Amino acid sequence: MNIALRRISLLLSVALILAAAVLAILAGQRYSARFDWTADQRHGLSTASQRVIEALDGPITFVAYMYPGTERQRLRERLGRYVNADARIRLEFRDPARHPRRVRELNIGPDGAVVVRVDDRTAKIDQYDEASVTQALQRVSPGGSPWIVFVAGHGERGLDDTATAGYADFAAALDAQGLRTRNVNLAAAHAVPDNTGVLVIASPQQRYLPGEIDMIRRYVDNGGTLLWLDDPGPRYGLTPLADDLGISFLAGTVVYPDYQTLGTTSPAISAIAQYPNTPITRSLNQVTLFPFAGALAGDSDSGWQADVILRSATRSWLETGSLEGNSITYQPDAGDRLGPLTLGYALNRQRDADDSASATRAQRAGVVADSDFLDNGHLALLGNRRLGLAIVQWLAGRDRQIAIDVPEAPDARLVLAPGRLADLRAVFVVALPIGLLLIGGLRWGLRRRRR
Repeated sequence: MNIALRRISLLLSVALILAAAVLAILAGQRYSARFDWTADQRHGLSTASQRVIEALDGPITFVAYMYPGTERQRLRERLGRYVNADARIRLEFRDPARHPRRVRELNIGPDGAVVVRVDDRTAKIDQYDEASVTQALQRVSPGGSPWIVFVAGHGERGLDDTATAGYADFAAALDAQGLRTRNVNLAAAHAVPDNTGVLVIASPQQRYLPGEIDMIRRYVDNGGTLLWLDDPGPRYGLTPLADDLGISFLAGTVVYPDYQTLGTTSPAISAIAQYPNTPITRSLNQVTLFPFAGALAGDSDSGWQADVILRSATRSWLETGSLEGNSITYQPDAGDRLGPLTLGYALNRQRDADDSASATRAQRAGVVADSDFLDNGHLALLGNRRLGLAIVQWLAGRDRQIAIDVPEAPDARLVLAPGRLADLRAVFVVALPIGLLLIGGLRWGLRRRRR
């Protein structure tokens, strides 16, 4: 009787296990669940990418020109997080052998490529990491890929300059947002390029020619968008442009007496932690640092609406004297001004529209009394990069993409100092093999003795 009960119990256990396995298989086919425990949810979509998708109207199609095989499956896995993120997104595969004409038109190589299509706007990608794909989505956004044109020829910050004071990193950050960058020498071009989306003046060090100043003023007068980043010191002939914008640069450098508490190493580094409620700064919740910044004043009768976007702390002041030494004090009799001080303005005004669809359109400009905060040495500090991108996005009319910046996962790369690499090599290449040989030899010797 006991044997029969045991057999029945065994059969029931096997049946239950099989039933559970069948139910698990059926549930797995019908339902799916994904868990991403990597830093920044690397196998899902970042918040920045989700905002880009939300900013796009209508269906979004990824058309992959790839030969059948394992590469298709890999691409399906990599783009799957986009397809799963929004019901409007779909992925299509096309065999290049069946579409030779289209492949030639798109200049697609043997490894294939993906074309992102939104309405009649397209962008080609051959790198499928999140930053590259999201950048392509930004290029097909309604705002397109405007040209951010930097004035050159007067010692301005260089887009190709990789030194500490250069703007190479900022140019790369703009490119990653789907914004195209280039330099223009006005003396050689004789005019601001017609396809300029935003004209940038970044801390000139030499005087502009009168004709160059006229070109810039004419560009602004005709409705062009301007970003002016400058530091304390001379304006090199650009004072008439400041008058046109209704702003003035105040003499002196903004200092902060409690710099040692923050550990910023210099009283001339302004830290801003609170921002006015503007489209540029509304989602900015990080501290930004401005080395050797100046201050601005606005003219309410200029015809521009000037919104403050950057304001120094109450305990700061505008130092008009020398910054050398450790005894910098507030001296109102010497011309010092007590904070809070304005470091940046977002300007806009209504102008007659170019077409009959609307009576007016908004013209925008931005002025910041500091250019160091976006250079290679300071761009990566705290919220500087995010602020710089938000300013340019707003100026370019990409309001729905302000503060969109796909972050790099902090654990994506392993960087070790040369000394640490030598230590690891000594442990795993030398010490560990020798230790294993010694342990093996000792065990072999002990076994021989026991025999």
